[in-house]
This record gives sequence, C-alpha cells and structure tokens, in this order.
Amino acid sequence: MKNGILIIILCLFFGNIYPQKNNTLNVDRKIQYDKTEDLTPLKFDQQKIEAYKTQKEFDYINAEEKDNWWTRFKKWINAKYNQFKNWLFGSYEPNSLLAFIIAIIPFALLLIFLGLVAWLFSRLNPGGRILQTPKTSEVFLTEEEELVKSQDLPALIKEAVLNGEFRLAVRYYYLNELRKLDELHLIAYEYQKTNKDYSEEIKDEAIRKHFYEITKLYEFIWYGSFQVSETDYRLVEKGFLRMEKVLNSVGYE
Repeated sequence: MKNGILIIILCLFFGNIYPQKNNTLNVDRKIQYDKTEDLTPLKFDQQKIEAYKTQKEFDYINAEEKDNWWTRFKKWINAKYNQFKNWLFGSYEPNSLLAFIIAIIPFALLLIFLGLVAWLFSRLNPGGRILQTPKTSEVFLTEEEELVKSQDLPALIKEAVLNGEFRLAVRYYYLNELRKLDELHLIAYEYQKTNKDYSEEIKDEAIRKHFYEITKLYEFIWYGSFQVSETDYRLVEKGFLRMEKVLNSVGYE
C-alpha cells in the first residue's frame, strides 16, 4: 500500500517536469521594397508660400511687446485689480456668475469714465467755440473813460456845485483837464495809465508844473475821501483855472 502511494507521487512530480512540445508558429518575415518607377518629386509654389507669410493668420511668431509707458500702465492696472480681488475674496473662489460680474467691472468703470469725459466735453463744447462765428467785438468803457470821452464835463461840474457835491465837482474838473490835454495831443489818454505817466508825457515845463499841482489837489481830495466845503472847492478851482490860463498863454487854445 505504501509502495503504491510512493509510485503515484513520483509519477506526478516527474510528469510535471517533462518537456512540453513547442507549439509556437515560425513566421517567415520578408522586407518588401517599393519598386515603382518614374516618380516625380512634389513641387510647392514658392509665390504662394511667400504670400502666406505676409498674412496674419499664418504668423505664428509671438512678437514680444515693447516695454513703454502704456505697457507699464496696463501691468500696473492689472496688478492693482488682482490685489483688489485678493483683498475682496482672499482664497475664496467665486461662482461663475460672480466671477463674470467681477470680470466686467473694469470695463464698466471704463465706460463710466468715457461717458463722464463725453459729458464734460459736450458741456464745455470747445469745438463749437472754436468753429462758431466770432462775435463783433464790444468795447466796454469804464466810468472814467465814459466821462472823459463822451460826457459834457463842464455841465456836470456846474450841476455838482449846485447840488453841493464839491468833491465830485473836483473829480469832474480834473477829468476835464485830462480831456483837454488829450485833445491838444499833449498826452495820450488811456484808462490804465497813472497820473505820473501823464506828467512824464507833458514836454512843456510850465504845463507840467501846473498839472503836477492840480494832480496833488485832486488825489488828496478824491482818494482821501475827505468832505470838501464850498470854500475848499473855490481854492482848488483856482488851481484848475491857472492850468487853463497856462494852456491859453502858450498857444494851446
């Protein structure tokens, strides 16, 4: 019994190590050559190639953007915008709708800015002012110029004296002397000139001396804002009468 069991075990063991038959198929491999004759090499149209090179659609070279003030400004705006988003949301990722709203904020601000510029431009309307027909120039005379150039100063002097306005009468008297000097071409009357300018324009020594005297009286009374009595006025009037007498004596009648 024991010998039979031993024989069975040995058969099983040696049966497994018995060389098996090789069933692998041997396939013969051959190298095939293309023996087609009279082949013509393909030629490309060089003119079309050059034409394609000039078209943007076929330009695959990414030109580096030059560094100038505009590119630096755009980079600065982009950096500030990213800082604003990081400050607002931090590490939070907004949903698609909120991300879309955030993305269009710069464009909305740009439209608002352009609208404001357009509104200001329309209000100021510099183009219309440039193109519009120029208005006829208008000359605005000051009160003094109006008195010297067109008013009846002797009549105003008499009226002021009758009304007891002696200080105003002195003013009219002085302006009347300026008018006479201008009409006689001894001075060139202009509102912006000072009394000192007029004195320097007068070449005649006698006339300049009397003009200096009446100028002192006029400036003391008119700019000093003093009340002038009739007695004071009569004293000042003598100075103006001497001025007119000198004008007549030297032939400026």
